[in-house]
Amino acid sequence: MNKHKENDSFSDLKPFEKILVIVSLILLVVLALSFIIGIFFFGFAGLFHIFGVHYESIQSLTLFAVVYFIVALILDFLSILLFGLLSTYITNKFKLFVTRMILDCLFSWIALHTVDDVMESITIPLMTEIVVVIVFFIIEEAFENKEDKKE
Repeated sequence: MNKHKENDSFSDLKPFEKILVIVSLILLVVLALSFIIGIFFFGFAGLFHIFGVHYESIQSLTLFAVVYFIVALILDFLSILLFGLLSTYITNKFKLFVTRMILDCLFSWIALHTVDDVMESITIPLMTEIVVVIVFFIIEEAFENKEDKKE
């Protein structure tokens, strides 16, 4: 009789099966991260193409995207902290939304403008920076989980 265990564990697998599981998980994580990075990169490339922003090479665009991501991550954290402090004093939902929009757009613009000023290989006009920041805010607002807002 062949008894099948209901709770097969990783330690019960043969060495080849363990390696196969580990390699499969690593490939899954790498593919997921590549997909996210690809969407981020091609989002920048698409927006820059639409707005006519010129960049010297794909490498400069990649560097711009990476540096912007790092700077924006830091400034976004500060924006969230500031919004948390200000939101305790604002009770009107519309004013709260406008405050969040202003803070989010301002800190995103600071990140975008800073990286644009530091990198000489990409030049973005001021009006394009403002439009891109507003587009980013609208995209973020559209994809935000509405269930979290109800709490």
